[in-house]
This record gives sequence, C-alpha cells and structure tokens, in this order.
Amino acid sequence: MEYKFLITGPLTLLDIDNEHDSYLKLKFSDGYTRKMSKGRNWPPEYADALFKKAKDLINQSVYIKTSQTTKEWNTKEWMCDLHAQIVAETRSKIANELIKDNDGSKQNLDKFILVSTAIGKSYFANLETVSDYFKSENEYLDFCHSFEKDFVSAWQAKNARNKLMPLGMKRVRISGLGNLTKRNGFRVVASEVITDDTSEAFKFFHILRIDEKLDKDEYLSDDEVKQLINLRDQLETKYPKAYLNWISA
Repeated sequence: MEYKFLITGPLTLLDIDNEHDSYLKLKFSDGYTRKMSKGRNWPPEYADALFKKAKDLINQSVYIKTSQTTKEWNTKEWMCDLHAQIVAETRSKIANELIKDNDGSKQNLDKFILVSTAIGKSYFANLETVSDYFKSENEYLDFCHSFEKDFVSAWQAKNARNKLMPLGMKRVRISGLGNLTKRNGFRVVASEVITDDTSEAFKFFHILRIDEKLDKDEYLSDDEVKQLINLRDQLETKYPKAYLNWISA
C-alpha cells in the first residue's frame, strides 16, 4: 500500500488541549490548532502516543505530519504526528543521501526513515526494505509509533538476540501500542551501520525483518538467518556505500 504524507514546518508548538473527548488538539505558532482523532478513523492509542510526545516538545520547534493516504486532509486542521525540528531535518538528510539515482527517478524515502529517541540517544533506521510487510496505513503507523517508543531500549537490552548473526545484527523485542506488550508485540531484526556521524548519541540501522510475536514466537531458523544475511548483502546494490559500512569483528 502507498502511504502519503505532507510535512508542515518548522513551527513552534505552543499549547496542548487533551480535554476534548473526541480530539487531541495542538496549537502552533502559525495561529492554527491542529487535531487528531481519539478514535473513529484512528485507533485511540495514536492520540495517546502523540500526547505523550507533544508534552516533551512544548515551546520547541517541530515539523508536523498530516496523512494524505485516504484523502487530502487539510494540513492546517489535521495531523497524525510531529517531530522535533532537529530530528525531522536529520531524517530528511538521511533520506536524501540514501537515494541512489541510477535510473533518473527519485522517490521520497522520508516516510521510511524511523527514529527512536531516549536518554539522549537518537537511533535512526531505514524501513524501506520491509515496507511490504504492512497491509494498511494503520499497521504502518502502529509500528512507527512502537519503534519510536521502544527501539533504543530494545537494542541495548540484554535479551536482544543475535545467535548465528554477524556482529551488529540483532533480533529485538518492541512493544505494540495499547495492549500489545513486548511479549506479544513485534520482533524486529536490524543491522547497524557505521557512518561518519556514528556515536553513543547517534546510530543508524537497516531493518531487515519484522514479525508479530504471535505469528513468530520461536527464534529464527538457520536458513532464515542466512536469508537475512543475504538480504543485507543485496542492499549494496541499492544504497550508497556510506550507509553500508556494516560492523565487523
């Protein structure tokens, strides 16, 4: 499925109104108050995730995301996400640098660059390789919110598994939204890349596989791990070398 979004900003987030039963409302420096439904077309967990994020971004410069997948939603009235200015601009920079223009056409990869921020760390990841996993925009947004919330801690967790995998590749647990805990959320295989910007505060990954825990409870087979290693190798024909410097022993 093709997901479409429009980005507005940078604007300053001025106020948050979470008192309305049906909508979360955010006021911005351009004079407009944008809202997100707490149900109906959107699962209520999305508004809850946005509210928690917005509380940390009050009076900061942000970029706003508005879905255009189902119709041309008014970007001055509606929103589905927001990011701090530095995070949004870093995502765009990475997306532009990932484009390998072999055939004269360029696609926008911004929507496939996810970010998880926690304890002073920002972990960015390219989702494009596994984007066909999602059958709907809701599934895609669910994973995006879940990744954003959990990936930093999941990557550092002692229960992150890398049996038979090369250095820098792990299978980690990520909670889903609502009632989906880490025990019945997602299992994600990612491989870390060393870039010029890599540090304790910044890391970049390619996501190679996503499973829902309830669909794939057991660990990967030897053949499945080999397929992931082959998939990682195939990325060398798709992306610039600067984003393919895999961690090695």
